[in-house]
Amino acid sequence: MAAPTSAYRVSLRLYVVFSLLMLVSAALSGLLLLYLARPFASELSSHQATQLTVLLFTGAAVAGAMAAVGGLFVGMRFAGRIRGIVERAEALSQQTGTPPPARVRDELGALDAAVGRLTLSMDRFVRDSDILARLPEGMVLLEPKGALLSFNTTAEALLGLKLERFRGIPILSAGGPFPLEAGNESLARLLEDSPETGHRVQLNEVAVTTTAGASLLLEITTQRRDWGAASTAQVLVFRDASEKRRIRDEIRRADQLAFLGGLAARIAHEIRTPLATIRGLLELLQADLPQPDTRRQYIDRVLQAVDRQDRLVENLLTLSHPEPETWQAVAIPDLFDDLMTMLPKDPRLHVSFDDPASLPPVWGDPFRLGEVFTNLIRNALEAAPDHGTVDIWSETDGPDRVRVFVRNPGASIPPELRERIFHPFFTTKPRGTGLGLAIARQIVEAHRGSLRLDFGSDEATTFVVDLPTTAPVLAAGKA
Repeated sequence: MAAPTSAYRVSLRLYVVFSLLMLVSAALSGLLLLYLARPFASELSSHQATQLTVLLFTGAAVAGAMAAVGGLFVGMRFAGRIRGIVERAEALSQQTGTPPPARVRDELGALDAAVGRLTLSMDRFVRDSDILARLPEGMVLLEPKGALLSFNTTAEALLGLKLERFRGIPILSAGGPFPLEAGNESLARLLEDSPETGHRVQLNEVAVTTTAGASLLLEITTQRRDWGAASTAQVLVFRDASEKRRIRDEIRRADQLAFLGGLAARIAHEIRTPLATIRGLLELLQADLPQPDTRRQYIDRVLQAVDRQDRLVENLLTLSHPEPETWQAVAIPDLFDDLMTMLPKDPRLHVSFDDPASLPPVWGDPFRLGEVFTNLIRNALEAAPDHGTVDIWSETDGPDRVRVFVRNPGASIPPELRERIFHPFFTTKPRGTGLGLAIARQIVEAHRGSLRLDFGSDEATTFVVDLPTTAPVLAAGKA
């Protein structure tokens, strides 16, 4: 018969012990009867005494054999039950890196050792449960068919779901936390491709959509664990990858800006001086021409091209050095009043501040902030249809933030372009430079604010500028 469990080497089987014990007990009982019958046998004849002795020995042998068979049957039944208990205890308590199998005398010793290991395992489980609850990563345990078995509190926090109601439900089903119909094919492929026990699969930035409609970017590590024929599960450990992507994008953007800073300095030195010379000579040449001369129009076009190149150089310098030159309190309504006088009149532009007096001023450089809003207004007017209206309004966000909204009713920006539009030199315009929004975001972030695209509507494009109303600590003395 096979050993009760692979974790132990049993030197003496329980059913053998039972058989021997029953056989010895039956034999001793027969000998005891023979000893007790000795006075009675002495009264008999020699032939009768011999017959009685043979009868007693035969009965003892038969009883011993029957007792041995009965002991074997009882021992096998007990050993089988004990073996099953040991196997289940071992399946629950088995850990990676277990010590070499211990040698025990019989199945009862194996059961005692297994229960001891199970007790230690339960102690570890109680300790580890608190550790798992405090892990910064979310963890879920799945059945082989993908049903949710267990989870920690971090998983609920990261997913924004109460996972208790999904226990026992396949996570990719229509009623699970990640419905396959919501676009979770990449997660399904990851679960299908997970290899056997002992091998991990780590797939960075898996985009998932929860049953609540939240879109998340997760970094997932998955592993199959096998604790026995009936104890197979899949472990998923995941963390939020959006912050990691944001940091990576910030590093990439910082590298781009460092490159642009050096490029802008070289351009300013190599191009602006020749451009100034060209402009000066063209203006002198234009002054020498008579008034009704068509050559003046050619010179005007050349001057416009020179101005365009000069603005490009200026934009590069601003992109590489967006920091405010001065810090002061800037009233948003007054800033827009000044902008309206400088921008061309357009009936589609509608600026509305419900209560300008209650709107706290923001801190920054009015010239730099004017560049931001001028760029956003021009982009909005270019994108708006002839009968549309570009709306500008503001609101407070708590006691220390002001938000300004610039909305145009043109077609919304596709999701795949909503972040790329802020990258330097990316543009969808035939003659655009791709620097306007990149410069605007750099200036706003240099003012300790944020510039983002609102995703609330598919029929309009709304840019949101968030600015602080408190003076910066380092620049407070200069304000």
